[in-house]
Amino acid sequence: MSRVTEYLKSLVENQIDLDSADLRKQTELIGASAAAQCIVGEFVKVQGTIRALRHRPQDNFPIVEAELWDGSGYITLLWMGRAKIRGISVGRRLIVQGRISRGPKQQPAIYNPKYELLPNE
Repeated sequence: MSRVTEYLKSLVENQIDLDSADLRKQTELIGASAAAQCIVGEFVKVQGTIRALRHRPQDNFPIVEAELWDGSGYITLLWMGRAKIRGISVGRRLIVQGRISRGPKQQPAIYNPKYELLPNE
């Protein structure tokens, strides 16, 4: 790997670390749970940024699926019966509340979470 490539890679990694630290700090400030610490069955409040979003029809039953990153880990958010949700997009910050369960791939998930859209910076 060239020195330029190594330097650029270190810049990206440093920015990811800074973003993660900022998200963890915001989580603490609002009294939310860290995604990595959430336990199945718990009712939680989690704050983070949507990193991935899918709209998937399933036998004429739409689902909006989002990956919420809070700096410590991911939680999958699943809104059943919704084809689209206004304001929910990649890069959007939000606070969600709901009970932690397991998603389709056994990942931590919240089905039909309550949510509050936060202003993007």
